[in-house]
Amino acid sequence: MDILNDLTKWTTTKTGQIIVGVSVLGLGLSTFGYGMGLENMLGGKVGMAMGAVGVLIGASTLLEQF
Repeated sequence: MDILNDLTKWTTTKTGQIIVGVSVLGLGLSTFGYGMGLENMLGGKVGMAMGAVGVLIGASTLLEQF
């Protein structure tokens, strides 16, 4: 368990939170669902929902840091 803590503790720093926020925002903006082959599921709504959630969470994480 210590190995996992050592690998992920950088995400608790301000710089780590910014990196995570930018990464999630980037995935959301590129409509994450398309890369997973979900673009046609339920008329494309699953991929769009995943993209919207990524943008929302990424932006919220970044706004929290500034």
